[in-house]
Amino acid sequence: MSSDRRVRRAVVLGGGVAGLTAAFGLAERGFRVQLLESRARLGGRAFSTPDRTFGDELDNGPHVLLGCYRALRALLARLCTEDGFRQERSLALAFRTKEARTLRLALPRLPVPLAMPWALLRLPVPFAARWRALRGMVATLRRPGASDTLGDWLRRHAQLGVPDAFLWRPLCRAIMNVEPEQAAAADFLATLREAFTGSAAHAAFWLPLRPWHELLGGPAVAALRAVGCDVRTSARVVAAESVAGRVAVLRLGDGERIEVGPDDVVVAAVPWFAFAALWPGLGPRCGELQSSPIVTAYCRQPATAAPLPDDGPVTAFVDGDPFHFLIRRPGDDTRHFAMLAGGNRSFDGQDVATIAERARRQLAACWPSAQFDALEVRIRKEHHATFVAACGTRDLRPVPGRLPDGPANLFVCGDWTATGLPATLEGAARSAEAMLVAMAR
Repeated sequence: MSSDRRVRRAVVLGGGVAGLTAAFGLAERGFRVQLLESRARLGGRAFSTPDRTFGDELDNGPHVLLGCYRALRALLARLCTEDGFRQERSLALAFRTKEARTLRLALPRLPVPLAMPWALLRLPVPFAARWRALRGMVATLRRPGASDTLGDWLRRHAQLGVPDAFLWRPLCRAIMNVEPEQAAAADFLATLREAFTGSAAHAAFWLPLRPWHELLGGPAVAALRAVGCDVRTSARVVAAESVAGRVAVLRLGDGERIEVGPDDVVVAAVPWFAFAALWPGLGPRCGELQSSPIVTAYCRQPATAAPLPDDGPVTAFVDGDPFHFLIRRPGDDTRHFAMLAGGNRSFDGQDVATIAERARRQLAACWPSAQFDALEVRIRKEHHATFVAACGTRDLRPVPGRLPDGPANLFVCGDWTATGLPATLEGAARSAEAMLVAMAR
């Protein structure tokens, strides 16, 4: 590497997973890195904040990883926080039905293509439904049409009914954060193939043992500074000025101007809506991407209450409404759990008291013998948790790297770019890796 390249500066906008991965990679490549984050902390959309009622930090939403998340795992390794997760060795998932039954899908520790048929055939549902689900798993190997929603794919392959309720819909909600009728089948199946065509550990959950601020945003500050990065939080970029086809000035919300030199690069690792606001008209209309929310109800039963049965860290509510999953942090009191709803617009405009009461009613329906009148509930809403990976949105997502119609020194990355994955933490990390490769060309 030449000496002049070692003194080049890279200004990274955004301190989420994509921005952190990009900053570390740029520092490794000899750049003098400055990272600007608009919020008071790093971590992007994987963060936690203190809650005075519970006396604990609550995540903005439970983020459960998969073993196949190699790029995100590499970032966690840089931060020395991989030990902050319980790393399962194979996939295990519980289901709670409206009839108050609990069923379990547990894969043996074999490669997933061998383990999944065995697990599906042992699922205690009618044999015809198990057989249809198995045929559906085989059908995932074929690529769907670009205009097919997952709902279309389910109808075409006779997956409605039990296979949909127990397999496809929970997976779609977890991966895509929307219902199958909204999700592009191609994006869903691409992610599914990656997780379910490798070893047993590829499809297994990585479950956080601590709040996300302790796993990502907090450790990142010291780790970045250790490699020479200048980290600035509460530094919101509100405008960018270009001269002669290059970004020349970044303006902050407090009026500060950051000059961008002729050899400097700017990496935009901000969400799609923030990028569209900074550079309107650039990229393939990313501002048209729609947002999907995540709403979480953190619940605590009184110490005198009998805890719910411990069905494992992740339970899917079959035909769950309004919440889709019940999640426990390994090692926590079993009376503490979270209920998560992905992409459910019925919460729009509702206050936290109403949402908490809906959570209590759903719990009472699923566990009728338990008492939830004294249940403490705290609500967290993330309105822009993910973009909606609907049919046609691939045309709205630029390839990570330099934009064909953008300034020559501007590079983009983020979970919303064309990573081949929907909006996941892994997609964010991989987008930064792809951006770094493109920059080196």
